[in-house]
This record gives sequence, structure tokens and C-alpha cells, in this order.
Amino acid sequence: MGSHSNPEQPTMELKQIEDKQLALSDGDSGTMKISQHSDEEQWKAGKPELTILATLSIISFIIAVDAMILVPALPTLARALNATSIATFWAGTSFLLANASFVPFIGAVSDILGRRQLLLSSVILFTVGTIICCVANNVETLLAGRTIQGVGAGGIQTMSYVIVSDIIPLRQRPKYGNFTVLAWGLGAALGPVFGGVITEHTTWRWLFYINFPFCALGLFIIPFTVKLKSPHQRTIMEKLLRIDWIGSVLFVGGTSSFLIGLTWGGIQFPWSAYQSWLPILLGGLAVIVSLLYEKMVATIPFLRLSVFGSISAAIIFFCTLVHGYLLFSHLYYIMFYYESVRATSPTISGVIIMAVNILMFPAGMATGITITRRGQFLWAIRGGFAIATLGNGLLLLLNESRPLVGTVFILLVSSIGQGMLLSALNVSSQIVTKTRDAAYAVTMFMFMRVFGQCLGVAVGTAVFENVFLRALQDRNVPGAAGIAVDAQAFVATLTAMPDSAPKMAIISAYMEGFRGVFYLLLAISAFCFILSFFIKHYSMDKKLDSEHKLAKGNEEQSAPERI
Repeated sequence: MGSHSNPEQPTMELKQIEDKQLALSDGDSGTMKISQHSDEEQWKAGKPELTILATLSIISFIIAVDAMILVPALPTLARALNATSIATFWAGTSFLLANASFVPFIGAVSDILGRRQLLLSSVILFTVGTIICCVANNVETLLAGRTIQGVGAGGIQTMSYVIVSDIIPLRQRPKYGNFTVLAWGLGAALGPVFGGVITEHTTWRWLFYINFPFCALGLFIIPFTVKLKSPHQRTIMEKLLRIDWIGSVLFVGGTSSFLIGLTWGGIQFPWSAYQSWLPILLGGLAVIVSLLYEKMVATIPFLRLSVFGSISAAIIFFCTLVHGYLLFSHLYYIMFYYESVRATSPTISGVIIMAVNILMFPAGMATGITITRRGQFLWAIRGGFAIATLGNGLLLLLNESRPLVGTVFILLVSSIGQGMLLSALNVSSQIVTKTRDAAYAVTMFMFMRVFGQCLGVAVGTAVFENVFLRALQDRNVPGAAGIAVDAQAFVATLTAMPDSAPKMAIISAYMEGFRGVFYLLLAISAFCFILSFFIKHYSMDKKLDSEHKLAKGNEEQSAPERI
């Protein structure tokens, strides 16, 4: 890990080629050709690579299901566990917070302990968290299980992307990365449906029982399929001593504190309360100290800040954060809109979200294949944000009476843009960094995307609550403050109310709250569309340069073109 840990550096000739590639701009990209182009373009995966991709797809599927399945089930969980709406809200949020905070640490440790070891450990953690959730009889136990699940899920997602970067050349990565994208997309589409059906027809514990077959399968097949050589032949103790524990604790603790403060603000405590701003302040300071420590002190830093080494890279990672925000907001607030304004059941809401998500991931797959064939990625980022911006603008057409079929077609526009970005931002974060730093770029991509989802919780809730409260007050609704603070839990009360002028006033206020969120989505997606024109072109024809290679037995079975 880091330049200190690997004495074997690329030859000067390869280094010069890579530096030239990194220096390419839009204007000169067409005039320079790299001799390895045809090798990378013609590369095909062999049996070992395909077996690993199949394994990663299986476990990615269940992670996506678990991430989405609770959305329609939160009111049921609140009733079953006698939990407040705030405590129930944390059942989903704790998963995201743990996921985001530990992603960089897990990616860095895998560089020392090995990819398979960290992938297997992550599946074990996810399984343990699932068991705790299954036996929970109170919300505190459920939150503990969801937090452990979040750490395990973050590790699985990170390792899936990192291992793909280890075994697939950059030019082919968008195409073969579609294996896990499709699996994740299928899980994300089915998750809300599973959640709605389980909520309405059986015990809520089946929300977690459903994970066990996939966990068992993953634990069984990973040791036999994911066979990568670790570059460090050291004892376990020597490897543990090489981990950057100080920097990791500072960063994980800082991001956790920062995100907890953001999540508490405006929901559990007022923004002016010290319980909100103090964790944000302390967490932010801890993150800054950790970055300084990584840059100036750490011998083997767990963060490679070199992945931010260009303006293009910084823009791509910022756009990834925004994309995570957009993804979460679309999932959460569209479902919330259907259940509150349109009074649809959890199952019907889940089916609608599935219909929208089903188009997102084919769009991502088509984008990945096209990027591989053309060797170009800028069109996908710019086109993705252009379509996402159009889709977010169309969300403003949603209202209390538009036919459901019409609302689905509006959502499909955003879905196409989101799908394009899902593939384009992932691969572009690796294209603009040096090949040896690809795994660290993947880790930072995952962190920024999940961090953006966490921001969606905090920022989206604050915007919705403030606009909703003002709309309720403008309509002279009694108890406006209490309704605004507990907007999701109030949906059950709203649905039970007879049709009347007060009910229509509240529904109209909900719609104004959603429009406030939609205007924000429109603004930030348009801003990223403009930023995308400042990203330069980089060549995709780079040799595979990972220290974690297929084990010798696997290499002999691989396609002859593999580097």
C-alpha cells in the first residue's frame, strides 16, 4: 500500500507512457496512439475471471436487496418494535453511515491482508448483522444489527469493484463490470417490492431471513472462486502492524461523527442544538487531521490522496457525491410521494420503483458496453447529467392528480440518466488516475457515492421539512410543527382521514415539500452538467497493473491475451 510498501516500481518506459496518457486533453487525444491499444481492445475474459464475476454478482444482488428492502417497511417496523419515527428512521440510516465510514479503511486493508480475506470477512460481518436483526425484539438491537450489516455491505461492495479492477484491463472494465451492475440493479429493483410484499403478508423478520441463502452461498463459494495472489508474503502479525491504524481511526471516527451530526440535525435535534453542530464540527476537524496525517506523517498511508491529483479527478469525485445524493433522493422521496400524496400501498409503491429501476440498469449496461467499444467516456458523463437534469425538471410536473402511468414515464427519464452515470462515473474515476492507484480510486468512488447518499438523508430532510412546514402554516393547518417534524409517520393518519378540505390542504402541503426537494435536485444536477465540460479526455488503453493477480493455477486457464 502506498509508495513505501512496494519497492518494485514500473519501468521508466511504462511510466512515461502512463504520464503521457494522463496528460492527454480533448484537443490532442486523437493524435496520440499507444501500441497496446489493440491488445486491450481485443482482450477477453477467461474462465477464472468469469467465475469471479459470477461470485461477486451473487453477493452484490443480496446487498442491493437489503439496502432497498426497508424503504416501504419502516412504518411496519415502527409498530412492531414500538419505536418512535426517529428511531425507525435510524434503522435505514445506520446502515448507510456504517457503510460510508468504513469503505476507505476496508479497501486499504485489503491491499495488505488480501482481497479474498476482506471479501470473506465482509460477508461474515453482513451475516452476523443479519442474524442480530432477525432476533431483535427492540429497536436498539435492530440498529446494532443494521450497523454491522452496513460495515459488511460496504466491504462487499468495495471489494467487488476493487477485484474487478484487479483482474480486468481498464478498456474492458466498463463491459465486464456490467455483471455486478446488473446483479446490483436487479436487487435494487426487487428490494422495494420484496419489502412491500413482506410487510403486507408476513412477519417483518422475513426482511432479513431472505438474506441467509445468499450469505451461505457466498461463504461457501468465495474460497474456491476468488483466488488472487497477495503481493505481500508476510505473517499475519507483520501485516497487522503495517496497517495505518492511527490514520484509519481518525478518518473513520471523524466521518462517523460528521455524518451522525448531519443526520441528527433537523430530525432528532434542531440544527441550532449542540447535539447537531458539535458532532459535525468535531468530525470535520478529525477528518482534516487525518488527511494531514496521511499526507505528512503516515509511512504507509491508507488513503492515497494522489487520486485527487487533477482537476478532472476532483470534478469526477464531486459528481459521484452528487450522483449518490440523487440516487438516494429519487428512491426515498418518490416512494414517500406515492405513499403520502397518492395514498398507494407499500407493495404498489415498490412495484412502481421497480419499474423505474429496471430501466436504470440496462441503461448503465449499454453505457458500459459503448464506453468499451469507443474508448471514450466524456459523452456518457455529460449525456447522463443532461438527461438527469431533464428528468429532475420533469419531476416538478408531479402533482396530486396526475395519472400514475404518466408519473412513471416522467420517472423513467431520470432513470436513464442515473443509469448512464452509474457506469460512467465508476470507470472514469479509474481512467483519470494512474493504473497502480486504480483500487484506491475505486474505494474513493464508493466512499463518495455512499457519502452522497448520507447527505441525501440530511439535506433532503431539512429542505422537505422546512418547505412542508411553511406550506402547512400558509394553509392554517393546526399542529403544523408536529406534522412537519413527523411527516413520514403522519402518513398513516393522513390516509385514515376522510376526504375533506383539511385533508386536501395537508396533501397540497406535502406536494410543496416534495417540489422543494425536486428544485434542489434540478439545481445540483444542472451544476454537475456544467462542471462535466471541465473534465479532460484520458486514454483508456492502459495495461493492467495490479499487485493482486490471479493465482498461478488460474492464470494458466485465462485467456491468452490477459496481461
